[in-house]
Amino acid sequence: MKVIDVQTQMTTEKGALWPLSVKEFFEASFKTKIPYYQSEEEMMGGFREAEARVILIPPTWGKQDLGEIRAAHDYVGQLKKDYPDVVYTFWVSPAPGVNIIKWIRELERCIKDLGSTGIYYNGFSTGIPANDKFLYPFYDLCQEAGVPARISVGHTAAGAGTPGGSGIHLRTENPIYIDDVAADFPSLNIIATHCPWPYHNEMISIMLHKANVYNDLHGWLPRYFPPEIKREINGRLKNKFLFGSDFPFFTYQRLYEDWESQDYKPEVLENVYYRNAQRVFGIE
Repeated sequence: MKVIDVQTQMTTEKGALWPLSVKEFFEASFKTKIPYYQSEEEMMGGFREAEARVILIPPTWGKQDLGEIRAAHDYVGQLKKDYPDVVYTFWVSPAPGVNIIKWIRELERCIKDLGSTGIYYNGFSTGIPANDKFLYPFYDLCQEAGVPARISVGHTAAGAGTPGGSGIHLRTENPIYIDDVAADFPSLNIIATHCPWPYHNEMISIMLHKANVYNDLHGWLPRYFPPEIKREINGRLKNKFLFGSDFPFFTYQRLYEDWESQDYKPEVLENVYYRNAQRVFGIE
């Protein structure tokens, strides 16, 4: 194992997070080729070749039918059983539109029966910030179950460069909302997810202040991180940053080469690649 990857999308027909209609948009944005659609074996072979142990994102965003949501969770739960050397676990992504009591029961089922590692919430897709009380029952369940909550931050590629940003509001991606959640749930490990620019100084402040807040840096090549983030990876917050590939938008080889060209010491890279995630997730 070279990395524990906390942000991994799937490339199978059943697991792809994004439809084919936006494939070309993301390929142009990330200057890459997205391998839709691979078989499960092909996808897992790529992860093995990269020496990555992954946490998957089920394709539930935008779905309102609980039966479809359950089926997506069952699909990744089965992948976890079938490929235990590759798939560590998966995230559950609650959103408005489904009865909250049913959603809580589904999250509990995913944690207890399927081995989910907690929730992944992004406000840009809902317009609801992370400190909204709608989300507090989910945080409470994760805290009780001892699994983390993952919350998106920073400028997102979704809608970027389109008129009106395709209706996406960036205000929900300010990590200051995470500060409220961290204060209200002190036993809950919270992973702010994505490079936090342009809110990176707020992110640094919150991580310094709240022991239960971390940051995975998926979505950007390391060469483009703000200098303040680069300094903290090497310094005071060396135990707080986690690796996320955002595969298939970035290949592992491209990311490894970029991380390893930034003059980080081997022990710093080990922290980002897997040691910090081991601490957060309690992985031996």
